[in-house]
Amino acid sequence: MHKTFFIIVASILFLLIMVSNSSAIAAQSPAALRCGVDQNLPAQHFFADPDGQSGWKEYPGPEAISQLYGEGGVFARQWKGVDGKFLIRTEEPGEDFTAYTDYCFDRTGDLIQFRFELRTVWGWGYRKESPISNGLLASNESEYFSLKTDLPIAKPDDAENIPDALSPRLYMKQGQLPFSKLLAK
Repeated sequence: MHKTFFIIVASILFLLIMVSNSSAIAAQSPAALRCGVDQNLPAQHFFADPDGQSGWKEYPGPEAISQLYGEGGVFARQWKGVDGKFLIRTEEPGEDFTAYTDYCFDRTGDLIQFRFELRTVWGWGYRKESPISNGLLASNESEYFSLKTDLPIAKPDDAENIPDALSPRLYMKQGQLPFSKLLAK
């Protein structure tokens, strides 16, 4: 009973986080702009590894995935962009924070723009973004910010407790994505 209740609460929180953060997060990220994608429009493809152990599958939409979510799951969306580019957004909800990563790939499958954002229950977030040039981050812009004001803040003390969460996963090639075999051609 307790585990079922937790899963229901986690699913509801996941949906609330998706809805409440969608306006802040879905504002056109540099990665979306570089790909020529409007993130306010529905993605064309949805993927998930609902518990972090079952493996990646494609789903008909985000509603189907939200019913599957438990702690440790990962959700991804794919938008087709211009000139063969495409945008992938991964969302990794957790108990104390949710991570969002946007990857813009060119038509050859090379990463050309990247954006990462972590939003915590402690009222602060962290973001990092960069264009990619010759397979390397062209800049290392990052900042901590207030979730209330979206303005930069000093590094919170809590950040020391979650160093792994503050380190985004970089996939320099589309084929490195854990669900790359599922991507639409």
